[in-house]
Amino acid sequence: MIAISLILLVIGALMLVLSRDLVRLLISLEFLFASLFTSLLEALNSPQGYEVLVAVIFTSSSELMILAAVITVFSKILRTTSLEGK
Repeated sequence: MIAISLILLVIGALMLVLSRDLVRLLISLEFLFASLFTSLLEALNSPQGYEVLVAVIFTSSSELMILAAVITVFSKILRTTSLEGK
């Protein structure tokens, strides 16, 4: 489980550094959060781990909805999702 967390962390960090698009930047943040959540589940290897898993699912889904709203507003205001100047 820790190997999966490390892989997600490396993928997220590389995408974060190399992204020039808002969508890719937000996806890389999702990878970083997924890495954090999987390492937390490893640490909480107990019956309470399932309660944490449910909280993680709700947190991730609400976070994804907020990010989708931010992308929509950003693309309507600037007519692009690129992070580089026009």
